[in-house]
Amino acid sequence: MIKNLNQLKKAMKGNPRFQIIAHCRKECIGEIRQVTQTNTTGFYSSVTGNPEDRTCTANHGLGLILWWNRAPFWSFQDGVCSAYDSDTTHTEDHLIMAFRILDEQEAAA
Repeated sequence: MIKNLNQLKKAMKGNPRFQIIAHCRKECIGEIRQVTQTNTTGFYSSVTGNPEDRTCTANHGLGLILWWNRAPFWSFQDGVCSAYDSDTTHTEDHLIMAFRILDEQEAAA
């Protein structure tokens, strides 16, 4: 289970799949995304199984990016990683995205 930003960065290097639990754009909730690239500034991801989806075509095929930012902008609880636009206020109004990394069995389904 991921407990901090450093552990998340290491996990994302393996290009896992993750499920969006909450998002600032309600239509994204429930999406299963595949990490396509991770670097020092953030990670790119796209929706799996639909190559025409906007998440697959963005950024020259890398997908959408979520910037790492600093640790205070993140929270980690019960396997859910949440990114906020505030380093002090972690409420739904400031949520960018909350997701959980899928284990191998869930990712294969």
